[in-house]
Amino acid sequence: MPVLMLSLLCTLATVARPAPVASMSSSEPAQHEELTLLFHGALQLSQALNGVYKTTEAQLTEAGDSLGLYGQALGLLGQEVSQGQDAAQELRASLLEMQAHADKQSHIVWALRGHVQRQRQEMVAQQQRLRQIQERLHMAALPA
Repeated sequence: MPVLMLSLLCTLATVARPAPVASMSSSEPAQHEELTLLFHGALQLSQALNGVYKTTEAQLTEAGDSLGLYGQALGLLGQEVSQGQDAAQELRASLLEMQAHADKQSHIVWALRGHVQRQRQEMVAQQQRLRQIQERLHMAALPA
């Protein structure tokens, strides 16, 4: 930025020309006064630009710091999201394991129900045979 100020000041000094004056005798003091005003204006401009530069530099530094903080916050949020995704994956795996266990238990219960149903049917059939045997024994024991 200081290089820009210096080059601007040199350019203004080179381009500056005295304004045409009506009388030639007072031309010399007028040129000196105009150059003094020109340099004073250039100095004020350079001071103003320097102020703008410093303000802008401070704002850029502040913005950079803010971006750094935002970057850190995003990094932490990214870690939390990653941890959440890991936890969700663990939950899915756990749920799948529980579902497989429940399916296995359901299959066992189904098989046991079938076994109990067959046992009941067999018991009913044996009770019926027992009644038939008892009837035959009862009929055989009766006097003819």
